[in-house]
Amino acid sequence: MKTKRLFVCICTTGILFGAALAQSPKASLLETLPAVTQGKKLELGHLMDRNLYPGAPSQLQWMERKDGMPIYVFLRNDTAFYHVVETNTEKPMITLDKLNEDVKKAGGKHKLEHFPLIRRVTDNCLYLRNRDHVFVFYSDKTETEIYCSLDKKGTNFDLSTASGLTAFTRDNNLFVLRDGMRYSITKDLDTGIVNGQSVHRDEFGITKGTFWSNDGTRLAYYRMDESMVTKYPIHHYDSMWVETIRYPHAGEKMHKVSVNVFNTETFKTIELEPFADPSHTYITSVVWSPDDRDLYLGILDRNQKDFSLVRYDVQTGKVKGVVFTEHSDVYVEPESGIVFRPGHPDQFVWLSERNGFNHAYLYNTSGKLLKKVTPDNEAWMISSLVGFSPDGKTLYFMGTKDGALQQNLYAVEVEKGKVRRVTKEDGMHSVKMDGTGSYFIDYYSAPALSRRIQVIDNKGNVVKVIADYGDMLADYVRPEFRLYTLTAADGRTPLYGRMILPPDFDSTRKYPVIVYVYGGPHAQLINKGYNYACGTFLRFLAQQGYVVWTVDSRGSANRGFAFETAIHRNIGVAEAADQMQGIAFLKSLPFVDSSRIGVDGWSYGGFMALNLKTRFPDVFKVTTSGGPVINWAWYEVMYGERYMGTPQDNPEGYRAANLLERVDSVRGKVMLIQGGLDPTVLPKNSTTFVKRCIDRKIPVDFFVYPDHEHNVRGAERDHLFEKLYEYYKQNL
Repeated sequence: MKTKRLFVCICTTGILFGAALAQSPKASLLETLPAVTQGKKLELGHLMDRNLYPGAPSQLQWMERKDGMPIYVFLRNDTAFYHVVETNTEKPMITLDKLNEDVKKAGGKHKLEHFPLIRRVTDNCLYLRNRDHVFVFYSDKTETEIYCSLDKKGTNFDLSTASGLTAFTRDNNLFVLRDGMRYSITKDLDTGIVNGQSVHRDEFGITKGTFWSNDGTRLAYYRMDESMVTKYPIHHYDSMWVETIRYPHAGEKMHKVSVNVFNTETFKTIELEPFADPSHTYITSVVWSPDDRDLYLGILDRNQKDFSLVRYDVQTGKVKGVVFTEHSDVYVEPESGIVFRPGHPDQFVWLSERNGFNHAYLYNTSGKLLKKVTPDNEAWMISSLVGFSPDGKTLYFMGTKDGALQQNLYAVEVEKGKVRRVTKEDGMHSVKMDGTGSYFIDYYSAPALSRRIQVIDNKGNVVKVIADYGDMLADYVRPEFRLYTLTAADGRTPLYGRMILPPDFDSTRKYPVIVYVYGGPHAQLINKGYNYACGTFLRFLAQQGYVVWTVDSRGSANRGFAFETAIHRNIGVAEAADQMQGIAFLKSLPFVDSSRIGVDGWSYGGFMALNLKTRFPDVFKVTTSGGPVINWAWYEVMYGERYMGTPQDNPEGYRAANLLERVDSVRGKVMLIQGGLDPTVLPKNSTTFVKRCIDRKIPVDFFVYPDHEHNVRGAERDHLFEKLYEYYKQNL
């Protein structure tokens, strides 16, 4: 069924920013988490200490059982345990020492130093994988066998337990391991051809490039020809090696993606015929039919306004038909594939924001819309599908039905459309469903609870608490947290703001403010998780005497299609206007020193920090910007064109968002931070901005983490925190 959505974007900068400054700065206080002034203080150099963060039982997962008995498996002290939920009994399965004994008997040459990765657990089989081998522990025989030996240079291993075959990639080619033998599926010598790997730069929810049929006899895989895509050098400073990556810029030539199907019984490969011009389409999902006879591909045009679900015959590679289409005058953003309904092989669920919020729709394979599974006239989002009950009568999903600041588990009766909440406690939940749909492992957090891992039944009752980490920072000084609602620059849309006050807050004093910003799609900085989703560094800054402020402006996630698409073709305008609503509110507070406001952000937030600074140079005294997009024409095709169109058809939008156009507005203290190996936001963004500042004789600071990609991870993240804190301490 083809549907249309019409979105009108007011792109006149003056109107939006005029509204931002004219709106009342009042905000409503939603709730608070009070300060605790006694205790230890967080210290620089220790903010990444693991003892400050909740853990989880290692490799916790459900066992797949034919009898449906709910059993979960986990590791403790190099021993795999299983726990029977209904009897609350726990027993060891195998120790690392026993595993090493078995592996040695089976001909293994190397001792395992750590317990391998548990890839899957079935009735009597524990599938384990380390770098060199896949092992199978048979619990009924209490012995381990070497399932297959892996290629040490291989990556992207994909195991089919149905057939015992493992697919993997080496360099850009795809292979299958069978009976200890390695079979080459592709033999492309051109490095511009990539097989069996994630495509479209991981957009559209794509995380892998191989897809086993249910019986494990056929392997569908992505084939990407990126030989026509612009090359970009990445300099590895330690070795002086220059790596070349293919980076498809907005408005330029993009790669061509197709899907092939390899038959492991005939050793023949069939290429699925193109549905449309591969140079102007994206293949967003690959899903096998329950009987393995058909393959369903989600195909989106380059303009990202027209989506088609296409059904293929895997025997011939021919199109059998278009199941349905979906159109938007703004964009269609499929982030998951179809999910077949158990017991109904001709029915599947599809998620869509076609009516403004992400809801579930039930189709049959002929393309008929059977029903709206969830009420799409209600203003809340399905965040993700969890799964069906085995009988197909109930669909479980995570969503925001009880508030955009929460994630809860819900169940809907497919035929009746009745939605009920399963998780009982307010806050943030993330679950794993057992094979019966009767139990869930629930990872739960709340403002004063860092994490509790529990088993709940399908009515939300807690059956067992696996681990409760309480408040991991209970022994530390806690600043006061305040949660606000305020009004967006459009005069009607509610926004959420989070304020963190110093622990020894005195309302008669004046405090400097650090604004932490993101503002873009797919991110939400404020929720009702631990400390309202505030990280330890922001809590540390409040401890040092700063008021720390964040607003989830229009453009950010979990608020619906209109909220997110307010930025369409005019990135940096609506978000900045909403951020200035927050600034107006801050300036109305007697304890805020409005002459000492700083702004910090990373990635889209790095762009937003510089965007705010260059639009309002006298408002922000200090700016720190990490991994920023400076010119959106230098960002990748999939993301950039979805939100901005192309530089050719939207030159004014690109010009208005290009921070190089506003370099002359830079004054005060500004520092850019860049990962030297960043393949996401290319380093030329930061270096060109810095070069332009140098050319204009404008002082600006620049810091590079040579061996980090888009984010600074690991031990050096403490170095980043110290760098940022010292910059604000010296300049704000």
